[in-house]
Amino acid sequence: MRFTLLILSTLFFALPNAQAGAGRGSGSVDPVELLVVPNALHITESFKGARVTISADIPRDAAAVVELKGAALDNHLLRKGRRGGLWMSVGEVNVVGVPSLYLAMSTPGQTLGKGKEKNLGYGAIESRAQFKGSLPKGGKAVLFQQFLKLKESEGKYGLFPGTLKVENTQDGLSTVTGQLRLPGSIAVGDYQMILSVLKNGKVLEQKSAQLKVDVKGVTALLISLARLHGALYGLLAVVVAFAAGFGMGFVFKGKSAH
Repeated sequence: MRFTLLILSTLFFALPNAQAGAGRGSGSVDPVELLVVPNALHITESFKGARVTISADIPRDAAAVVELKGAALDNHLLRKGRRGGLWMSVGEVNVVGVPSLYLAMSTPGQTLGKGKEKNLGYGAIESRAQFKGSLPKGGKAVLFQQFLKLKESEGKYGLFPGTLKVENTQDGLSTVTGQLRLPGSIAVGDYQMILSVLKNGKVLEQKSAQLKVDVKGVTALLISLARLHGALYGLLAVVVAFAAGFGMGFVFKGKSAH
């Protein structure tokens, strides 16, 4: 009986190791890993944006797309139009279900949002977006293009095909690296960096990593003060504004005297 139990226990521990060894010996590729540096950003009073570097090892015969997405937010916008030859606000529009931030880049030769990869890029955002309010004559398609132009001008949306660098390494792998520029107006929150590994237009595997954005220093103190002590924050704001106005008046008065 003891001999039988010894054999069974030996097989129990040996089989997983044998399977792992068989996987390595069969030329399989290690699991894809995604590295984001830095993986945390701190917004201070001097924050003007930042660059985030990503790197990953993928199969040598595959392509890659990296997307940085923010949480979905409601966007309340004023739509511009011509009235009597003048540009003015002609209505309000709510854009629902779109990410607060969307930046994407790919390896050379890999398109974004076209053909079989329509679920990567702006096409995926448009399919989930909802528009409510005063729509233009062209409908949702025209409004979505206007929305993209606005977000791109703010640095919060962008497509950068072919900007991921590829370097072949050993064991049938390639290392891909790239940088994304984040705007100074990025909001506090958790962002997802998503790596999609593709072959012949089909997604083979996806990996994600988190990028956290928070506030530090005087900025964090002011936000905390505004949330917890609104009356005191308002009083300080009035005092600061009065002091600034008095100081500017004194400076310009002194200059005019000369």
